[in-house]
Amino acid sequence: MLRRHFLRTSALALGAAPLTSLFSKQFNALLAPQITMIRDNVGFYTNRGGSIGLYLPAGKPEGGAVIDTQFPEQATTLLEMLRDQGQLTQLSLLANTHHHGDHTGGNGVFADLAKDYVSHARAQKNLADNLKKNDREGSMPLPKTTFTTDWSMALPDGKERVTMKHFGPAHTGGDAVIHFEQANVAHLGDLLFNRRFPYIDPGAGGDIINWASVMKKIRKHYDRDTVFIFGHAAESYAVTGTSEDLKAFENYLNYLRKYVKKAKKAGTSIEALQAKTTTIPGAPEWRFGERMRNVNLQVMYEAL
Repeated sequence: MLRRHFLRTSALALGAAPLTSLFSKQFNALLAPQITMIRDNVGFYTNRGGSIGLYLPAGKPEGGAVIDTQFPEQATTLLEMLRDQGQLTQLSLLANTHHHGDHTGGNGVFADLAKDYVSHARAQKNLADNLKKNDREGSMPLPKTTFTTDWSMALPDGKERVTMKHFGPAHTGGDAVIHFEQANVAHLGDLLFNRRFPYIDPGAGGDIINWASVMKKIRKHYDRDTVFIFGHAAESYAVTGTSEDLKAFENYLNYLRKYVKKAKKAGTSIEALQAKTTTIPGAPEWRFGERMRNVNLQVMYEAL
């Protein structure tokens, strides 16, 4: 597919998606394009949309990996930056943490360059369903390879192995944690929103009650030295962190459940609960994104 055609049709598809009306305004502010390296050739890119994970092996421009792709324009900017720096001619791997448009919108920019394109099976289905629903079938490439529990590959430079793992329904039903084992850096996608109220997508298999359990499983699976890349962060907060940040988000989800359960048991309506709530008792750090706070309350209220 020609990239110009992809940019045009993908923009139309994304514009038609119901997710963008609320979610994009809340989480996808435009930032200056920037590549930040973490360690051992692994880093991330920020611009507009969910953080993009990168593996850029020195002297191996054909052996890299890209995790998530933001939107077409932002993905194109990243590709041009990498080409200008001589860091990318071909990819060993393109992978998606989940299906949402701010993480997959630029897939067509990178898909033709990738030897393999991988996601969880439910993420592939969610992406295909969204395209069909919006009359945009064929406007965006779908993952070639899918998995249900685990998937891994050794990258051709011989220095890194990528593992993708699904810990259960949470943000969506197809979330994957993508781990660069040697660097010990893991991309969480939208399994963690750093200090801002998260988006939950029950229609795509998301489970706000199970989400806390998923965070605990992730904390136990990786170690204290693991650096995590987050999909989004509140202003002035980082898009990388440690297991302590996972624990803090797990606590937010548990306190949210406790707070809503108590209010519902007392007969408080969802409207009254939303009107009186500014922060969740026990989790005051989560205070950014008023509209999404109300969504969190409502989704939890309906789930209990």
